[in-house]
Amino acid sequence: MNTRDVMYVSSNGLGMGHLTRLMAMARRRTSRVRPYVVSMSRAVPLVADEGLDFEYLPSRDDLGIGSRRWRLVFAQRFAQVLRRERPDVVVFDGVYPYDGLLAARTVLPRVRLVWSRRAMWLPGLGRRQLATSSAFDLVVEPGELAASFDQGATAGRTDAVRVGPVTLLDDEDLVSRAQAAAALGVDPDRPTALVTLGVGRINDVESDVGRVVRGLTSVPGLQVVVTRPSIAAADGALPPGVRGVSLYPVSRYLRAVDLAVAAAGYNSFHELVGHGVPTAFVANTATGMDDQAARARWAQAAGVGLDVGALDGAGVQRVVDELADPAGRAQMAAALAAVHQPNGAGVAQSAIEGLLDPAAGP
Repeated sequence: MNTRDVMYVSSNGLGMGHLTRLMAMARRRTSRVRPYVVSMSRAVPLVADEGLDFEYLPSRDDLGIGSRRWRLVFAQRFAQVLRRERPDVVVFDGVYPYDGLLAARTVLPRVRLVWSRRAMWLPGLGRRQLATSSAFDLVVEPGELAASFDQGATAGRTDAVRVGPVTLLDDEDLVSRAQAAAALGVDPDRPTALVTLGVGRINDVESDVGRVVRGLTSVPGLQVVVTRPSIAAADGALPPGVRGVSLYPVSRYLRAVDLAVAAAGYNSFHELVGHGVPTAFVANTATGMDDQAARARWAQAAGVGLDVGALDGAGVQRVVDELADPAGRAQMAAALAAVHQPNGAGVAQSAIEGLLDPAAGP
């Protein structure tokens, strides 16, 4: 079989959302595809665990230069990568298609361009970005469980192929509770809370992480695990009895998690909801264009999670009162089962590979 080259390009200097969605698609590729990942995320070496070759192109923040200069640097370096790898298709996941990306056809006239365009943009933002949609041969929209609460610029558009929520793992990819508990370092016979906020220092009692950890450790018998991003510096000593883990993907171990406190970003939200974990969602409002607050509101309205506006004293107490209660978690688990949708990553990858068919030619 003639192998075709698909290049997956993600933005991000620190986060992993865009990169993870691309990995979800790439891991569902057929044997005719040779994948290659180009990313601005410092976490990109993690794709090697999926058997993917990769290249790191530093973000503007990582280079410490101005936007205008960075755009020139990126365009030059990306053009070099294109000439060397000569992909048949370039798949971009991000909210702003860079000029250097859109110029790919000046380097490779026959290359096909795909935009993996997450929805749930903050209202009033993104009109300029959306104006580039026509430059792509295909726009794929990863599914959004909270779509009924989406008031952003992509809502109602008909230019995208909509698929189910895109997550790296399917339910069958999760390990057993016993295996997951061993990886997390907890007792499988006791309830476990996962705190995955990605901000704040765990040993700072005045940070969101510190406050919620202090509240959860006050619950008798409850074990607390806090994620440490693999690309972040160590936070120092943990409070007594609290486990810190740096596992990717942490979703593989969710069968040992009975409740969670998490940011409402696309990936963590759809992983926790999709895998049935009762969760208190805390919207991160410093996320560029992602309307995390709307996702958290939907979770509350649908009964699948809590919308915790702030992890102050009242917010932490609400987490403890509503999620530490087994009966409350059981009610939420039933609602979570009702909203479950199949993973859309495979459908997205099939649409991408459809551009490789001769009939789809340039």
